[in-house]
Amino acid sequence: MSKFTNFFKNAFGTETEEPELYSEEDIPPERKAELIGKFAQEIVDRRLSVPAILFVETVKPLSFLGSQAMVFFEPIIQSIFAFKSYKEIYLLLENRNNLELLLHEIEKREQKSK
Repeated sequence: MSKFTNFFKNAFGTETEEPELYSEEDIPPERKAELIGKFAQEIVDRRLSVPAILFVETVKPLSFLGSQAMVFFEPIIQSIFAFKSYKEIYLLLENRNNLELLLHEIEKREQKSK
């Protein structure tokens, strides 16, 4: 299959392989913990804990607006990049409690790495 065909393979597809997610409650707790853990580990591995904590604390009141911006730009981003967990991430960002979980996870992993 050519590179061009691969790029546009799912551009107009309507079938989904995974169950449809409509809200944060549709994401299993294990998957939620996995996503937050992976995100926190990436931050710690790149030594961006302090800037990430500062940024998350600053934008916490705007988390819902940020998640809605992700919803708006999803068709564009998904046509360029194939992120399997994109929808799960913006559903998690709608709830500020998940940002608190992310902050605690970053702090916990940062302590373990020292």
